[in-house]
Parts: sequence; structure tokens; C-alpha cells
Amino acid sequence: MTAVTTLDLGADDLGAVLEIATELAADALPSFERVLEMLRSVIECKIASFNDMTLATSDYRTVTAPAEYDSLSHELKPAYDRYAHQHPLISLAGRSLAGSALRFCDAPGGDRLTETELFTHFYEPFGLRFQLIVQLPSPPDVVVGYALSRAERAGEFSDRDVEVLNALGPHLAMHHRTVVNQERSGTLGLEAARSGWTAVSVRSDGVVAGSSSGAGDARLAVGQRVPAPVASLLPSGNDIETAASIEEVDVAGEVWRCVVRPMRAGPTMLLVRIVGNEPRGASTMVDVGLTPRQIEVAMELAATGGTNVQLARRLGITEGTVKKHLETVFAVLGVESRAAAIVALGELAAS
Repeated sequence: MTAVTTLDLGADDLGAVLEIATELAADALPSFERVLEMLRSVIECKIASFNDMTLATSDYRTVTAPAEYDSLSHELKPAYDRYAHQHPLISLAGRSLAGSALRFCDAPGGDRLTETELFTHFYEPFGLRFQLIVQLPSPPDVVVGYALSRAERAGEFSDRDVEVLNALGPHLAMHHRTVVNQERSGTLGLEAARSGWTAVSVRSDGVVAGSSSGAGDARLAVGQRVPAPVASLLPSGNDIETAASIEEVDVAGEVWRCVVRPMRAGPTMLLVRIVGNEPRGASTMVDVGLTPRQIEVAMELAATGGTNVQLARRLGITEGTVKKHLETVFAVLGVESRAAAIVALGELAAS
């Protein structure tokens, strides 16, 4: 592999890197499309892309800029999938290269790219000849990163281009990790809401730092101070026990069930459900050990008596998932038939 000499970036380049790094760390995270445009503003290229590739399954997801190349990218993706193993930079994936910007010419065999089917069936139709990539930290057999590509006439990426992308690498990695974490948190919040829970993160002073409530209970909105009985559940001091606990408190005559999970660093995580506002019987089902998703399936069965296919269609999940959840519900309830389960669920709801 060709060693790249470390350069001292000029004031203009350092200023551009700092400006991009600041936007990448902003509270309102830029989209991947916006990140690609920022990269194109500091490193000349015809096309820039963000790529998340699971090599074992050829599951390659990408965002491309300019957007006008999306259709061509989709059209040529089967060829890329077929010949991706010929990519000289992907062949280096997993060799502790995360954060290192590399060109075709920096990789073994990169000088022979034009002799490959990958070039003939993918890069040449795109009108591309040179590429500069930065790989972000990712699990084994997964490649996540940004790729900047140029046409033949634009020439090879310079050492300056490599150093600019190297300087941005850690900031791109942090942006990617934050986006993934936010998407996961949002999904978990939506799932919790389906069973009447609100997921919140609360600072030690009782102010809500993050919430899945949306337009729901204003008392759990970001920036609000949680009711005093809930604030009393928050840990204090440096010796924090991180095991989750389940507590019930009275808030202005309402019973709030709170799952409290202290964190080693940052706000305490809470799952909050107002018992009086939950679906009838759901609280008792939690007490007997059912998860929110199992409760959802069980209550749909109790309400409709539907088949697994019908329940799956109504809940937007697979028939296999319904079957698996009902097996657990039957075991917890100590029943062996759907009819007996419906009776037992009715008794729980009435208790």
C-alpha cells in the first residue's frame, strides 16, 4: 500500500473542516444528503455517496449526491453487487482502516481497476475513474463509509484531498453513530407508545432532556420539569446503581408506573405509563410477565378472536411473530387453547 505523506493543511482548508465539523455536531443533525454536499464543497468530485454494506448478504444501501444520479445508481446496482468483490478498497475492509482515507492507487491491485468487470459494468457507465473513500467504524463484515468519485479528465485525488477527508473522518463517524442511535431511540419510543408508555431521559435536576411523547402528555415534553413524585425517583450522587427498578407514584391523583434506569453518564432513562390511561388489563398483564408486544398481540386476540393471519394483518407483523408471541402468552397464562386464553385474558382485564 502506498504511504500518504501527512500534510499541513492551509488556513482555508482548516477553516472549511472546522465549519463542517461544527455542522456535523449540531443539535439538528444534517441529513446524509447534506453531508455529501458538504464533502463535495471541499473536495472536487463528480459523485459522492454514503454507503452501508453488509458483505455477507450483498445488502448495499446508499445515498447519492447529486440526486440526479439516483436512477442510474439503482439501475447499475445489480452489476455492483455481482462484482463488488473486485473493488480494491472493499477488499481491505476489516483491516483496521476505519478513519483512514484511501484512493484506488493506495490499495493493492488498484492500478488494475480498469481491467475488471466492476469497472466495465459499473464505474465506466457512470463515467468514473478515480475514487477516494473513508471507512467508518462498523461491525465485522459490514462496511460503512463515504466515497467520492471522479471522472478520468478530473485526475487523481491529491494528497491534500486525502488529508482533508482524514481530518473529517472522526466527525463523520460521530455523526453516523448519533444518527443511528437517534433512529433506534425513535423506533423504541414508537413501540413503547403503542402500549401506552412514554420513553424519556431526565436530567438530575428533573428537566426532560429527551422524550417520545411528541404531542402527548405535555408534562413529559422536552424542557419541562417532571412532577415532583417522579423527580424523587431520580438517583443522586456519584455512586449510582444502574439496575432498573419499577416504581409507582401518585401524581395529582393519577398512578404513574415508572421503569427507572439510571445511567453511568448522562440523564436517567425512564419508561412512564399513567395506569389510568393504559388499555384495560394491560397493567395486570405486565405484572404477570408479558412484554408490551406480547400484550398487544394478546389484547388483539381477546378483542377479535382472530386467526394468526388476521392478527398479523391487523398489527402489521408476520404470522410467525404472532405465533411466537401467542406461545409465550399461553405459557404465562397456563392455557393450551385460544378459547382458554381469551377467557383468561378477560379475567385479567376485569381484575
